[in-house]
Amino acid sequence: MRAAVVIAEPGGKHLEVRQVPKPQPGPGQVLVQVAFAGVCGSDTHGFLDTEGTSRADGLIMSHEISGTIAEHGPGVSDPPVGTRVTVDPQVVCGQCPACRKGWISICDHKQVLGSSLRGFVQGGMAEYVVTHQATVHPVPPSVTDEQAALIEPLANALHTVRRAEVQPGDNVVVLGAGPLGLCMVQCLRNTAARVIAVTDPSETRRNLALLCGADIAWDPRTTDVEASVLELTSGRGADVVIESVGIEATYRQAITVVRKRGRVMFFGAVQPEVSLPLLPILHKELSLIGCTGANDETGPAIELVAAGKVDLSAMTGTVAGLNDAESAIRAQLEPGYSSVKLLIDPRRQHMAS
Repeated sequence: MRAAVVIAEPGGKHLEVRQVPKPQPGPGQVLVQVAFAGVCGSDTHGFLDTEGTSRADGLIMSHEISGTIAEHGPGVSDPPVGTRVTVDPQVVCGQCPACRKGWISICDHKQVLGSSLRGFVQGGMAEYVVTHQATVHPVPPSVTDEQAALIEPLANALHTVRRAEVQPGDNVVVLGAGPLGLCMVQCLRNTAARVIAVTDPSETRRNLALLCGADIAWDPRTTDVEASVLELTSGRGADVVIESVGIEATYRQAITVVRKRGRVMFFGAVQPEVSLPLLPILHKELSLIGCTGANDETGPAIELVAAGKVDLSAMTGTVAGLNDAESAIRAQLEPGYSSVKLLIDPRRQHMAS
């Protein structure tokens, strides 16, 4: 089969389209013919990080996968061959204390398709991918293959919003209107939040945030976000702040704009370490809540899309074939790049015109 494989050389990493053996499903596994593979920010940063190990030599990237069941491994008969599915990319042990509590997102031994951070599990930037039967979720006809590839980030967003425990009348600020931020806005729109405010330097993404249900979208380069939040909330601060950028500046901003005893959701992760001001955390008695992956939100995320309560279609920006995958990934860093989500179609030779 054809696959875009990470090649690490002294001058940096690149993607090389190669013919590699089609994977064979083992006991409890299924073979999925890939329809679309989404490129996550973790893929982009991991690939461009020449010293990083999360996207290492020989890896096939992408954990955001839609496709069709092509073959069953021994002992598997469901879903039937031909079923359209989305994939939860988390490979969990099922035995550790976290798994036994049902907290699969924080499994002690968790691996992720398309990542070499903990183990080496091949992902979806290929014609086929093997995964465990329990990780594939059928999607109804009303959910397109493109939308199905975005169920994984939507499930992540839904997990974050659920852990935020948004209360009726809450004012919520989302820092960052990338794919996850936009998914979070749509999930928040299905809660009883009073006002949803978003910040992002991209005009395109701010406009998309408004289309997705945000009430306000600020440009942090030209708007005093702290003053604007205080004005919006009669001087109290936001009840909930969701950090979806992953850099120190926005982590610190989240601490600043949240109210006393407010909830700060930490999701973005570009920098491995950030420093935070201690006194506001103590004196405001803040709740700081970390989020990683989804837990049991894949099914509910599919239901939201199928019911029309979340619209993922506007987020699909660029579709590239395997041959153009690297150039499309690098283009995301160019000035003026406005596409929200990059999808790779392994059936396609080149970029969609």
